[in-house]
Amino acid sequence: MRSILLQIQAFPQFLNTVVLWAGIDWGNIDPTYRPVLIFFLRTCDLSLATLRMLAVVRGRRLSAWTLAVLQSSLYIISLTGVLSDIRNPLTVLAYAGGFATGTIVGMWVENRRAPGHILLRITSSNLGPAIRDVIHHHGFGATELVGTGKDGTVSMLMCFVTRKQAAALKGIVLGVDHEAFLTAIHVRRLHGGWRL
Repeated sequence: MRSILLQIQAFPQFLNTVVLWAGIDWGNIDPTYRPVLIFFLRTCDLSLATLRMLAVVRGRRLSAWTLAVLQSSLYIISLTGVLSDIRNPLTVLAYAGGFATGTIVGMWVENRRAPGHILLRITSSNLGPAIRDVIHHHGFGATELVGTGKDGTVSMLMCFVTRKQAAALKGIVLGVDHEAFLTAIHVRRLHGGWRL
């Protein structure tokens, strides 16, 4: 039990060592600017965390590793800033606000970057062949399957597109059949078939 207490007591010293190595001395930073810096560091930290998780899901090992190193460094630096001024409620609020903002910023950056592919499944009661022809006319590949739904025969079209193209294709489809049912599924890898 005593060794656990000693480790807990040594943790702030460890954090200070890492932060000093990074070149930030929280004692020399004006207390009015500390919350701003903590907010900025935490926003960057969580933005990287969001991107890291997406890299993990997509199987991009080197990207995930690099982002993890950067993220954990920013995390330690921002946490040390909070612990060095824990009685100031603004530092705690800045830490929490940076956490929330970083999550949103990470999602925004990921959507702007939009790597990867999507399988867009389109189900239409009456206009499947017309949708297929318009999709082909716009240079996209589409495979049409015929099935039976609750109200009779339906067409299901499957299109593989880049994530950046998905919104345009959705607009094209809804321009032909505004009642079409669309679902989008992230595709981890493509092999053969229609080339994008």
